[in-house]
Amino acid sequence: MKSSHRVSRRNFLEASALGGAALAAAPAFGRTVGANNRINVAVIGLGARGHDHLDLLLKHRAKKRDIEIVGLCDVYQKRLSMAARKAPEARTYVLHQELLHRSDIDAVFIATPDHWHAAITLAAMESGKDVYVEKPMTHTVEESKVVAHKAKELNRVVQVGVQGLSWDRWPKIRDIVRSGLIGQVVAVQGTYSRNAPDGDWNEGPWWSIDPAAGPAATGDEHIDWKQWLGPAPSIPWDADRFFRFRKYWDYSGGIATDLHYHVVAPLQFAVADDFPTRVAGMGGLWVYNDGRETPDTFLTAADFPNKLSMTIQSSQVNEHGPRMNIRGTKATIHLSDEWEGPPSRQYDYADILPESPSTVEFARKNLFDRVRVDGVGNQGDLKHVDNFLECVRTRQQPNCPADLGFKVEATVELSVRSYREGKVYYFDAEREQVEERA
Repeated sequence: MKSSHRVSRRNFLEASALGGAALAAAPAFGRTVGANNRINVAVIGLGARGHDHLDLLLKHRAKKRDIEIVGLCDVYQKRLSMAARKAPEARTYVLHQELLHRSDIDAVFIATPDHWHAAITLAAMESGKDVYVEKPMTHTVEESKVVAHKAKELNRVVQVGVQGLSWDRWPKIRDIVRSGLIGQVVAVQGTYSRNAPDGDWNEGPWWSIDPAAGPAATGDEHIDWKQWLGPAPSIPWDADRFFRFRKYWDYSGGIATDLHYHVVAPLQFAVADDFPTRVAGMGGLWVYNDGRETPDTFLTAADFPNKLSMTIQSSQVNEHGPRMNIRGTKATIHLSDEWEGPPSRQYDYADILPESPSTVEFARKNLFDRVRVDGVGNQGDLKHVDNFLECVRTRQQPNCPADLGFKVEATVELSVRSYREGKVYYFDAEREQVEERA
């Protein structure tokens, strides 16, 4: 079945209205969380990532009893029942609109397919809730603009699920870059690569298809397909699209928005700190032949106004992508892979090596011919959740706020458009607008 280009602006606006339709009677803002109050949280979307969020919230609560899990929401009854067994005190919902109507909920975690992110985030903010939304922040860059502006207007806390931005790694790297040690940064590169012979997003318990499940089923096997589709094109039940949504453009940007987001966001935080000026995407379906639409090998390339280029190249059929480097005129920072990749490239330090013309000066200033920076490895997911919950209480900006999510979306989503349409895209940061040039 042919897929539409992407969720249209009309569909997005309709979904935004749908997302807030049940909120008419709700107050404009939620309750104020005091220093001694517990934060009431809910999880919307309880697939693989949503269950991860639930587990992380339970871990947070076990060590610091300052939250209550009061709501769980999913269109698939089996997933909802599984989650309810972990958090029996929470009320369960099939429709997120009903959950968002509650004025006692302070924050929601959104782990639905990408095409619902913007509408649910907007509805949550309008009902006075703070939001932790999985990456990508939205399905399109235009949606991200709306979300970022609304977050600022309503003074809501929005955390995008790029866990690496709560590690010690990236503030340390940003400080090194700003110190001038490596000179002017001219290029950054990275990867998020895997090798899944049976097809990435096919393997594992969360991606396998339950043949008994669907909209016609009853009990735990029932799925509200119409609600799941939301702003996406209306089509008959398709189990592969439901259980393996990242393979299809209507619900995901594939490698770019699922994997590259984790690499692009830290690099934009530490080095670029701006919208891209020019973006291109290349790649293809070189190996997988299972009917998917999104490519198994993909390259995001972008230029930034502070005179540097970014290339993120990933594959789902080869785990050895290009090493993560930040390349300056005087030295290069060599980092371990941000996520996954070969075991030999998972370590918790960075090496800074001088360029040949700067070797003598580098050794004189640093006393060695290289500098090793320790403590810049993977520190897991809980720190990002903790950071969000702390910001819900303090009203400070979290480590991956909506304005950064907007900038990252401009890079990753425009690379998808470039790949699909065979065009190079430009972004006007002053007008916050996508451009095509002859």
